[in-house]
This record gives sequence, structure tokens and C-alpha cells, in this order.
Amino acid sequence: MAAEMATEFSEDGKYFAQLSTDGKLKVWDTVANSFEQEFTPDFHLTSPCTCLHFINSQSGSKDVSPKKKKRRESISEPGAKIVLGTTSGSLLVYSIAKANVECSINSNLSQGITCISIDEANKAYTGADQDVLVWNLTKRSMSSKWKTGNEKVTSILNVPGTKNLLTASKTIKLWSIDKKELLKTFTGHSSNVVFLKYICPRENSDSYFISGAKDDRILNCWTLSNTSTDKNAVTSFLMEDIVQNISINTSSDGTTSLAASVRSGVVHIYQHTLNGKCGKPLKPKTTLQVVSDTGQNKSLVVPIKIFGSIFRDDNTLCIGHGTEIIITFENITITTYQKLHCLVRKDPRRVQSANENEVTKIKTPIVGNDVLYVTPQTSAVGASKRKNDGQQEVPMEKRLENLTLNKLDSASGVPKGDNVAQLLVQGLHSKDKKILNQVLLKRDDNIIRNTVRRLPITVVVPLVEELNTKYLKGKTNLCQIGALWLRHILQIHSGILISNPSLGELLGSSLMGIENRLSLLTPLNRLKGRINLLSSQISTTPESNEVDEEEALLVFDDKDSDSEVENLEMDAHSESENEWEESENEEEVEENHKENNVNSSSEEDDDEDEEMSDDDDSS
Repeated sequence: MAAEMATEFSEDGKYFAQLSTDGKLKVWDTVANSFEQEFTPDFHLTSPCTCLHFINSQSGSKDVSPKKKKRRESISEPGAKIVLGTTSGSLLVYSIAKANVECSINSNLSQGITCISIDEANKAYTGADQDVLVWNLTKRSMSSKWKTGNEKVTSILNVPGTKNLLTASKTIKLWSIDKKELLKTFTGHSSNVVFLKYICPRENSDSYFISGAKDDRILNCWTLSNTSTDKNAVTSFLMEDIVQNISINTSSDGTTSLAASVRSGVVHIYQHTLNGKCGKPLKPKTTLQVVSDTGQNKSLVVPIKIFGSIFRDDNTLCIGHGTEIIITFENITITTYQKLHCLVRKDPRRVQSANENEVTKIKTPIVGNDVLYVTPQTSAVGASKRKNDGQQEVPMEKRLENLTLNKLDSASGVPKGDNVAQLLVQGLHSKDKKILNQVLLKRDDNIIRNTVRRLPITVVVPLVEELNTKYLKGKTNLCQIGALWLRHILQIHSGILISNPSLGELLGSSLMGIENRLSLLTPLNRLKGRINLLSSQISTTPESNEVDEEEALLVFDDKDSDSEVENLEMDAHSESENEWEESENEEEVEENHKENNVNSSSEEDDDEDEEMSDDDDSS
């Protein structure tokens, strides 16, 4: 069986083995409902295990000669064993009784093993790339191999009672083991086949096998009759999801029961009598599902995944449900076949947490009412003769300091914080989602403005990147909050952003998102937004240091001083009048002087004209 996480029941149903994706083997006891073992092979990271197969405990138990008894003792001794295939091309035989690897067989090939099948003579058949490898578990060696074609072998099955072998990729081929010849080809799957199961309904009747593919929601049943020449499936079983493992039970009257565990975590149960070809795919008679009740709502349940199932008898099915770490096995008796059987069980994750709380060694101390809690305020208070009632006492000094605070919360008496800059810086440095959501989801415009104003320069760009990734590209409420923060950043720290050479990359996605959201608005609304942003930028002025103006506690008024002040005011008034008169006189003198200068200049011009006229007459 080759899958992402290989699982398989032993032939008697006592053990359930799981091979996780990291190459670890886990074994459960289904009868005792307990986790038995966990095995991590050597080099499980470089060459992890890929597939597993249980060895029948009765295999190789026939009488053997004394010379070969010691050689075969480790393989033929009673107890369940598991054969593991690895990516390095070797086989590991793991003993559940010894909880360790009994032997390791190396193929000296670099081909990873994808699937395993074992016959009654302790011979193992594995698929490796396009080849079939034949192993002798008694001699601990690889005996032979042959090529099956150009496709990778993903599943393999030894046909009991014959010397034939089935190999599968997308097509299924029947081979003769002795002659290594192809006998028959079956087609009908669209993806690689991951498991093959043999069915023999009655003695001296035709035998069948069932195949399931990796991405198919259907199981196909094929006949192995030598007289049949049909290469198509005789019967198909329809599923709701991809099949992970199946269990088959044949009753005395020849009815075949099939339990298929699918990826969604439910089990489909079918009943059919194999006798020739069936016209249409068969649907399940009943479906088993396990859920847990949350206790909040009767209609709200949480599904619990079923990892595997196996028939105990004709009417009893053993299922394993839970998580990959905790799997619970229980037997379900099926008496009536209704469409859906829903089993309500406890959630294994909640059961584990409850058990951890029960076995914990941590005890909470019992605290009475007469306990004094030491704080920085109460630690400085000396011992009092009064009997302590268990309540904190704040010193008078601290009370007076609290009275001088200007901004108090009326409900709690605690100073209000008008910014969360320090908390935002801490969240940006630590990238704590809880702190960032606590800060950035605030809608108070005053708090946002004060926070942005007190931010260090180094965290402005990380804050814009945080808004771009989680808020401006989110839903309407988140986008609205992000736009509010971005508006204040652009108003206060515009100089820092303009000096950033990667401004286009920083704000490109935000601008594109804003343009897309504004595509439905009119141009007038866009202009209004730009004008608001410009006006708010112009109106911003440097923050002034506000000084608390308090009224004077004492005002002294002296009457004599008031009369002196009046006399001083009168003298100052008279002096100011004299100065004003003198300034007027000076202005008049300057005007007269200017007029005299103008008259003199005009007389000189007239004299020059007369001289010029006399010269002309003489000439």
C-alpha cells in the first residue's frame, strides 16, 4: 500500500499500524484500545519508510529440517511482524513482541520501494520504479527481479493459491511468477492504483480482486477467472471522496460486505453478491460517521475522522477514530442498514486536556481575606496598629499626586492615555499580531493623531507596510481604519515619506486599491477628498507647548498704590502729547524747505533761457 500516510490492520484485526509522513511507525492494540509502540528507524530522515505490510504469524510454521530451524527461527517464531520498505531500497522486518527490528535486507539498488505483498512461503514481492523485486525473507536476500513496463509500480498483490502476481500503476497487469510473463491487462482507472484486495466469495468459485486509485472516487472489482476475456471491471462501488483503505468480509451464503474508509473521515458499507457483471455502480447501504457535541447548539457538531475499519464478523465492524496522535478503537454492531449512522463521541482533544489538568502537580494556594498585597505604594507604609482588613491602603502622598492630574477617567479615576505610540513601536518590532490589532483597530481620531505624531522616524515605513498588507487590502471596516491611519501619517510625516527613494513601491499598491474603491464615485467627490487633504496639510502648525494656567491663590490690593499709578499714567500721557506736537512742527519745517528748493531751481532755469536768447540775437 503506497500512500502519503500508510495504514493497515493485521490479518486478525488485533493490531493497527500507521506510518506517518516523517517515517515513524506507530502501532495500536485494537482489542485493548491502547497505544502500544512507536518506532523511529535509523536514518528515518535520509531514507524514510514508504510502505508497510503485516506478516501472517502462521507463515512458515510448517515442519522444517533441524539444519534450517535456527536460520528460520527469527522469521517463523510466533507474533505479529511488520515488513517496512524504505526509499533506499531495503526491507526492515519489525517485531511487535520485541519492539525492535529483527533483520534488515538490502537490495544493493538505489530504487525506492513503493509497495509490498507477501505469500505463505515467506516470499515478499515489492515494486521499485518499473521493476518487481522478489525477496526471500528466510535467507534474507533478494532472489530475482523483472521489469513490468514503462510505468512506475504503485501497488502489488500476490494471488493466493496460484503462482500469479498482480502489479498496478494506472493499468493493472497479471503476471506469471515462474515464467515472468504477462498474462492479462485490466484497464479502468484514471490515476495510479494505491491498493489491491483479493476476494474469494466461496470455495471452488471464481475469485476476484478490488482496486482503488489515488484520485478516483470509485472502487473497481475485477474477475480472475481464466475463462473470462473481459478486461473491464465487473462491478464498481461509488464513493463520495477518495478511498484510503478497505476491509472485506465474506459470509457463508456468499454475500460480500465491503467497508471503505474515505478521506473525509466516514466509512461506507456495501453489500453485494459477486456473480457476474453488474450494470451500474453500487451505492453504499449505510454510512458511519463519528461527531462530537460542542454543547453550544444542538445542531452544531464537530466531525471526528475515522482512520480505518475492519470486520470482526458479519455484523460487527471495528473502527478507529480520533486524531493522528490519539486514535480510539471500538466495535460497532450493525443490525439495521439505514442511510446514515451518526455516532456521538467525546472530542479526543478535549479529553486529553482534561486528563492533563487532572494529573498536574501544580496547586493553587488558598488565599484568605486577611492577606496584604505588597505593591510599590503599600511597601513604603509602616506597620499599623490597626487590624488589617485585607484591602490596599494608598499613602496620602500618592493621593495628593493623583489630585494634580489634569486628565482623569471619570469611571475608574485612572489617567487617560492620549496615545499608544510606545505600544505600537513594541508591536512593530516584535511583529505581535495581538498587540498590533489592539493598537491599529482604534477609531479615535485624536488618539491616532497623537500616536502618529510621537512615533520614531524608523518605524514609519514598517507601519505603512503593515497597513498595506493587512488593512488597506482587507474588508470595508479594516480598509476604513487603515485609511484613517494612512491619512494622519501623510499629514504628519510627509517629509519623511517624500525623502524615501522607494516611495512608489511603498504606496503603489495602496494608491491602486484606493483608486479602485473610488472608481464608482463622482469626480466631485474625488476633488473634495483632495482639497480636504490639502487644507488639513496647510492648516497644520507646530505643536505649541501648552502651559497650565492656574488661578492665583492670593491677590493683594493696596489703595495708595492705585493713586500713584494714576499720577504716573497722567505724566506719561502729557509727555506723549508734547512729543506728538514736536513731531508735527518738524514736519512743517521740512515741507517749507522743500518748497524753497523748488522755487530756486525754477529761477535758475529762467536765467539760462534768457542767456540763450541773447546769444541768438547777437549772432
